[in-house]
Amino acid sequence: MSGDSSPNESISAIPHAAVEAFDERLDGDLILPNHEAYDDARDVWNGLVDKRPAVIVRVRHAEDVSAGLEFAGRHDLELSIRGNAHHQAGSALVEDGLVVDLADLTAVDVDSDARRVTVGAGATAGAALERTLEHGLAFPTGSASVVGISGSTLGGGLGWMRRKRGAGFDALREVELVTADGTVRTVNPEDDPDLFWAICGAGANFGVVTELTFELYETPPVVPALGVFYPRDDAEAVLEGFRELTTEAPDALSTMLLNTHVPPLPDVPEDLQGTPSIAIMGAYLGDSDAASQVLDPYRALGDPLLDMSGEMPYVALHELGAELFPDGHLYSQRSVFLEELTDEHLELVRTGTDDAPSPLDGIGLWPMGGAIGDSDHDTAAPWTDKEYLLVIEGQWVDPETTDQNLEWVRRRERKARDIGGEYAYPGYVGYEQQDDEDWAKLVYGESYDRLAELKAIYDPDNRFRTNVNVVPRT
Repeated sequence: MSGDSSPNESISAIPHAAVEAFDERLDGDLILPNHEAYDDARDVWNGLVDKRPAVIVRVRHAEDVSAGLEFAGRHDLELSIRGNAHHQAGSALVEDGLVVDLADLTAVDVDSDARRVTVGAGATAGAALERTLEHGLAFPTGSASVVGISGSTLGGGLGWMRRKRGAGFDALREVELVTADGTVRTVNPEDDPDLFWAICGAGANFGVVTELTFELYETPPVVPALGVFYPRDDAEAVLEGFRELTTEAPDALSTMLLNTHVPPLPDVPEDLQGTPSIAIMGAYLGDSDAASQVLDPYRALGDPLLDMSGEMPYVALHELGAELFPDGHLYSQRSVFLEELTDEHLELVRTGTDDAPSPLDGIGLWPMGGAIGDSDHDTAAPWTDKEYLLVIEGQWVDPETTDQNLEWVRRRERKARDIGGEYAYPGYVGYEQQDDEDWAKLVYGESYDRLAELKAIYDPDNRFRTNVNVVPRT
């Protein structure tokens, strides 16, 4: 334990003996504000977030989580759950409250014979994939290596095999979950279909997931990949060509188009770094003999500034995603799902950054379809049948331009909805909810009422509320 003193009002009001007893009960670490690890423990991906929790409980197992929930409840502390803290709204932390920190739950246990992997909730996508790919196996994760497995999966888990194998929650088979009353449960679709349905899409509302078990799929460690950057002046032709290609793309191909900039990677010529561009990235997980036939048309939509396409380690695609959105920058990202990609949507992607206050601001298009939503269990996500995900990607480094960037992201999202779009991806709802919007209704759509009924069963006091929150049905 860190000692006696604390600048936080909540922990200072708790008797020292109670804090000591709590510390003795834990196998994990109790981190108070004067602990040498405190600043690192409250550090998150989005540089906009600067919260000072009263207590951080870095747990070792589910029983530590139960102890943390009990302590927070007894002393009326606001509660948050920190997985990998790669979330723009900062819900991993809570001001002057208690954080259940899952950072040490990083075990990755692979059963290659059963084609299953059990992953600790603190593991990252990159770390988990490195372990499974040793066996020529993988599972759907988020698109960046630094994204946490738990948060991305419970919200969906859209990555580089989404059209081939579905979203992360499509491959999910079981979780270890600590509910609000401190009970440690094993939840799967066979024994507890309602709760498992809710976890797949709205999991942060129903407890603390400490372990996740996934089905594994044959995946080569090295795959044919796209990584091509076109000059932004060629955007109109590139976007039109991309739309035509994606309508006929095989399910084995998952791509992403970004109105962005050339990233400062080691192998990128310095004179190209930061150049405005239209990037197309992707992974092909089909017949290797057909790879050129599938990928080459995406590389021939114009005269590229840079073409990094070719055989690429599957993990490296995720590392590229992390390079485009580095830790510590300032972020607000909002999203809209599309039934179809219209001329108006293409125009928004092409010209939407013209008035962006930051050169790092961008707009992305993610083709959906394929195997997304085709799992043998239902999920609470209402968007799995949509054809595209459009993401407004605010990214900047100058805090004095924060208001302008937040407004640009909001304005572009409203435009996308006005010309045809609905719902929102849980990880891309924005930094701050506005008075005229309801993130939960955007994210959960027609699933909201059923989720509210289940919330009343498993978390009637709404203790898990620092998230895209479902209010218990009274």
